[in-house]
Amino acid sequence: MANSIRIILLTAALLTTAHASAAEIKVLAYNAVNIPARELAAAFTKETGHQVGFTFGSPGPVNDRLKAGEIFDLVIMATEAAAARDASWRAGTRRPLVRVGIGLAVREGVGLDLSSVESTRKALTEARSLTLSDSATGGLSGPNALKVLANLGIAETVKPKLRLTNNGQELIGSGDIDIGLYNVSEIPRAKGVALAGPVPAAVQVYIVYDAAVPLTNADPEPALALTRYLSRAVTRPVWIKGGLEPAGE
Repeated sequence: MANSIRIILLTAALLTTAHASAAEIKVLAYNAVNIPARELAAAFTKETGHQVGFTFGSPGPVNDRLKAGEIFDLVIMATEAAAARDASWRAGTRRPLVRVGIGLAVREGVGLDLSSVESTRKALTEARSLTLSDSATGGLSGPNALKVLANLGIAETVKPKLRLTNNGQELIGSGDIDIGLYNVSEIPRAKGVALAGPVPAAVQVYIVYDAAVPLTNADPEPALALTRYLSRAVTRPVWIKGGLEPAGE
């Protein structure tokens, strides 16, 4: 009986200590990682007790928050943007996390042959209309989609039927546009839309997202623990389900 009481008290003490040392990690991140990052953070919280709070946004607003001096414990943003702010991070904390390529969005029930560069080129040139994101707010999928069209050698050919818009997936769902080129992780984002698949590797263009700890984070270990957790091999299926890939692939 005495031993049982001691075990109960020890367990309670350990739980109290763990709770007392739990941190709240404030993360600023691009929208592209939203769904898988939330799922993985919930699992991380169960394992460590650390709470994770996210602020998501498109590249423009995320950069504006950092410029305005808002304080976060961890930032997840495109490599180029993170590299441009290298002086803002704690030394050695910036690392590639995940990447995302361009995929084709179509209306549900529509099939496309994306098995080769030629079949993908044929699908896009024969489509009645195409769309991709307007990059006016700093979004990166639009410029990368244009690079894919250039890699396919059809940028000028499809230009007359290409619409830059921020509601392209809604227009695909309604049947007003045939195909959209977006980050795989952003498809579908509207009713009636499906992911036909990623473009072939030979013409693919990736955005790599880095995780970095700001200099303003005086206690970086919880944020670093989260970064390590998000980089574990066992998290790969969650990232893949969300349309992203571990950056090393």
